[in-house]
Amino acid sequence: MSVIKEVKAELRHFMKTCLEKVSAEETKQQSEAVCRKVTDSKWFQDSKRISIYVSTTGEIQTDSIIDTALKMGKEVFIPQFTKGSTAMEMVRLPDQKSFYSLPSTLWGIRQPDPSWTWESYHISGPLDLILAPGVAFTPDGLRCGHGKGYYDRFFSTHSSNFPLKSPLRIGLALRQQIIKNIPVSETDIQLDDVIYEGEKIVTDGFMEISK
Repeated sequence: MSVIKEVKAELRHFMKTCLEKVSAEETKQQSEAVCRKVTDSKWFQDSKRISIYVSTTGEIQTDSIIDTALKMGKEVFIPQFTKGSTAMEMVRLPDQKSFYSLPSTLWGIRQPDPSWTWESYHISGPLDLILAPGVAFTPDGLRCGHGKGYYDRFFSTHSSNFPLKSPLRIGLALRQQIIKNIPVSETDIQLDDVIYEGEKIVTDGFMEISK
């Protein structure tokens, strides 16, 4: 295992311990603040085609962003994972009823059943905005995911499919997920921005304990 992979594995373990201490009430409060920042932003309001992750535990909860986007008439695309595949599909969410009827499947993530033939984003064109999850972020957009590489490959595939259109890539984070530094490899793609409640870096002890 490379040094970068080792440090990232340590970081994921460290963040798991940190996030286990965040109560459901605090997650809800931070999520509401982040969601307001997102939906009030000009870049969100100007975007017509949006990819949004469907949240699970230990993440900023995105249900209200998805609900708002659908009410505004935006085209909303959500991840679809297939067991054994290294690729993540991004498919169009038909409506609010379909969203609230999503089954919980792989890793407890709500997503369309693999047998559902929802339209993939690349059939109808490029995206304007991608709201991405992660395990940890730096304020300037470095991101550590869960280690499967789904989002980095998705960013790369979008660039290959639509080289003339680069969507805005935004990470959504709890304060506890913001750290000072994240080791990156050549396949890691930096985000354009990270949205979280407040401005202060809270979780700043990882690099000290990992040395």
